[in-house]
Amino acid sequence: MNKLLPLLILGITVTACGLGRPKDVLPQDKMQAVLWDIAKGGEFVNGYVYFRNPNLNRAAVNQQVLKQIFTLHKISKKQFDKSLEYYQRKPDLFVAMLDSINVQQARAKQDTVKSAPGDSAHAAAPPPSAGAPSQPSRTVK
Repeated sequence: MNKLLPLLILGITVTACGLGRPKDVLPQDKMQAVLWDIAKGGEFVNGYVYFRNPNLNRAAVNQQVLKQIFTLHKISKKQFDKSLEYYQRKPDLFVAMLDSINVQQARAKQDTVKSAPGDSAHAAAPPPSAGAPSQPSRTVK
């Protein structure tokens, strides 16, 4: 009995502390992917959709974008809300996800700047034409 007591206490502690993610909570990598898509969707809606259509019902558009993201990831709003609540109660996991998303955003922004067509900062200078006159030389007297 004395050997079983520590195991029993450990079992109760593990169960009571809720170690391990509940089955209906999204795994961390999937939750991070959903949050990344929500961030991208928000940027698209705020930077493009509302700019071009300022009179849209923003709440309805936001709900539609979220619905599309949930469909894309094959999750429900209820599952997302429960997962968000779970990760918010675990700040170390939640902050790690948000930090990774910030890094993804920075990389995406950097890649967009690098590949922007017609960007004068990244465009190559045109080659000099063969028949073009050279700059006049200055003679020092």
